[in-house]
Amino acid sequence: MQVRKLAGVALAVGGCFAAATWAQDPPAETKNETTETAQASAGEAAAAATVAPAAPAEAATMSGAPAAAPMQDAVAPAAPEAAAAPKAVEPAEPLFSAPKALETYIGRIEGKEDPIAIFSAVQLRWAMRSKATATGGVFRKHKSSKEIFAPLDREVLERVLVALEADLEARFEAAGWQATTRAEMGGDLPQLKTLANNAELGVPLFKYNDTVNAQDFAVIALPGAQPADPKAISNGMAIMKFLKGKAGISFNIVYSFAPGTVAETDSRQLGTEATSGLWFSARADLNGAKGGWGNINVPPAGLVVDGDIGELAEIAGSKAGTAENVLRFVGGLGGSDRTGYTMTPDWAATEAAMLRAGRAFNAELVARLAK
Repeated sequence: MQVRKLAGVALAVGGCFAAATWAQDPPAETKNETTETAQASAGEAAAAATVAPAAPAEAATMSGAPAAAPMQDAVAPAAPEAAAAPKAVEPAEPLFSAPKALETYIGRIEGKEDPIAIFSAVQLRWAMRSKATATGGVFRKHKSSKEIFAPLDREVLERVLVALEADLEARFEAAGWQATTRAEMGGDLPQLKTLANNAELGVPLFKYNDTVNAQDFAVIALPGAQPADPKAISNGMAIMKFLKGKAGISFNIVYSFAPGTVAETDSRQLGTEATSGLWFSARADLNGAKGGWGNINVPPAGLVVDGDIGELAEIAGSKAGTAENVLRFVGGLGGSDRTGYTMTPDWAATEAAMLRAGRAFNAELVARLAK
């Protein structure tokens, strides 16, 4: 759920030199011709020796060198295996073509690290609750807020995350980099502090609140992984320890989505309105083996990447009524425009929109680093 103008968030030859080293005793006719040639002038013999292969004994007569053992059927060396073709890369939509669509801080890492991308941590956040609040009016006592609740489909979200990691790998490799996924790292992983699972959801719940916007995110990690704790200071040291003796850049990437969006109304009267769109943000934190660091991220306000991904329904009784506002006014609290909604995603449309947004961010991430 996202509030515009509020700094809020709502919503990767060889040819075979088959020099067939053919050498065998030539037929009798060739021997006779070669013998006659050898009896000719020394200059002619030398010239003939460079044009036609000679039998071992005759070659020794012409060169004065000892006769070499006749070569048996020589086998040409096998051609090396052809390099694997780069993985197909899906075209990306230009969602970030605007000059300030992404915030990029890579001066300490750009061109200073080996072109190796190590996906140490890749995760996805899905807002199960999003709330945005606008405050204004006389003495800034009037509040307008919208709150959206959405369900969780872990299977869809895990599928999206796996697809986005594969897409990022393919884009780096297509750009000439080496990319290492978490699965390819095996047991050689940074020892990061992770988030604990929510007992009811079976996945971690990460809460964000900046007084203007509040979101409860279900956090999804790649298969076999647990999401890293974004507040753990020790994780930075764990990454540096992991990179010791290695080459390349460690990536910690978070894709964030919120079903349902909130925006401030364009009218003079303070208000907010909710829609059934899809909000998106993303961030990549980078740490280089040579000591460089940086990040590339969508600005905090995020962006709406699809205007309609499901059904938005008002929660009965959630709207602040006249009686409540009268009490607030008497108590000097100002008016309240508050409404709650449930969001029922069309999961097929939602998955497609998430992939479009994530691929667009991946494309820009690679474009800024692999240039």
